Amino acid sequence: MHHHPTDNEHIRSTRVPEPPSDRQASSSRATRGDTGLPVILIARIALNVPLRLSHFFLPAIARGLDISLSAGGILVSTSNLIGLVGLIFGGLSDRFGGRRVMVFGTGLFVAGALLTAAVPRYGVALVTFALMSLAKSAFDPALQVFLGQRIPYERRGRVLGLAELAWSLSLLVMPLCGWLIDVVSWRTPFLLLGLLGLPIAWLTWSALPLDTRPVGETNPPAWDLNETVRALADLTRRVLVHHQSRLILATAGLIGFAQINVLVVYGAWMEDRFGLSVTNLGLVTLVIGAAELVGELGVALISDRFGKRRSLIVSVSCTALAYLALPHIAGSLTYALVGTAVMTLFFEFAVVGLLPLISGAEADARGTIMALSSAVGSVASAIAAPVGVILYSPGDIGLNGLVSALACVLLLVVLLQIREQKR
Repeated sequence: MHHHPTDNEHIRSTRVPEPPSDRQASSSRATRGDTGLPVILIARIALNVPLRLSHFFLPAIARGLDISLSAGGILVSTSNLIGLVGLIFGGLSDRFGGRRVMVFGTGLFVAGALLTAAVPRYGVALVTFALMSLAKSAFDPALQVFLGQRIPYERRGRVLGLAELAWSLSLLVMPLCGWLIDVVSWRTPFLLLGLLGLPIAWLTWSALPLDTRPVGETNPPAWDLNETVRALADLTRRVLVHHQSRLILATAGLIGFAQINVLVVYGAWMEDRFGLSVTNLGLVTLVIGAAELVGELGVALISDRFGKRRSLIVSVSCTALAYLALPHIAGSLTYALVGTAVMTLFFEFAVVGLLPLISGAEADARGTIMALSSAVGSVASAIAAPVGVILYSPGDIGLNGLVSALACVLLLVVLLQIREQKR
């Protein structure tokens, strides 16, 4: 990146704890050494479950709503597109603090999950799935701001890799969700998520360390709509004017497209190819969850030592090969599961490995670049969902694998042009 921070920017990026007046009960925990990682993991596991459900059990959800699989694909696309609205939460996290935005995200999640269970209509589901997606869009960049203030770049791969364990751990409840959908209703998992979300939202507020503020600021900026809009616009402009930041945004779009293009039809493929029931499909997700867990732990253990960019190049190359190979080793369920596990492991390493690279690009606009990355990924995913359904032939994901592999090749071209900023 051609931008070199000025002395004033260095001062702005130096953080001190907020005064105890924000939340007296937690003032003793407002230290740089306290990352609140266990609380973050619990909240993120819950927020990830609806997204996993919509991918793995899309046929069952579509049947429950009495809609076609294509209409279900639109449901997924709409929830992905809400990531564009989530753009504002990255800037709000930079301006007002990550913890506040994370608390707001958990509240949105509770509302979306309970409404999904209460009103089983397609039009309502379009809104409630969007709400749950917006909750994740708010929480994730806020998390990056929150941890980025506390963890130096040299150790950020380890901490962010551990934080991303929530993605694979959310799959541990997929067999239970599959059983509940099969035996009771597709709405039951959403009802339970909404009820569990209430204490999780309280825990996010009460147990996380305080937000930190720039030196010289004892309180967050006052809420003024015009000033806030100007500040968010400035943060966004700061990211978009830099060539390296634009390259990073391109990586998010390409990896998002490659993922959803296959995942949107994965459940249908397993049902069509191997005749799996919804309950058995839930058990299959444990294989994927184990592979994701290994990928996330790999980032935590390897990325900082081997080099974040170098690790990404290796993992993306292997992901492309796995996308190409998967359709051709599906002669049996065992081979298909092994291929899926290998593909998932390398893909997850690539996705999680991107996070510390992104977080080091713009220290004073960390939430903004993360939100922009999420928005670009959401748009790419929204495009990929209907494309994936169109490319899919019953029992055959060959075209899906080929197109996703091509997206990975483009991603490699972009990665070779990125330089680590280490901020």
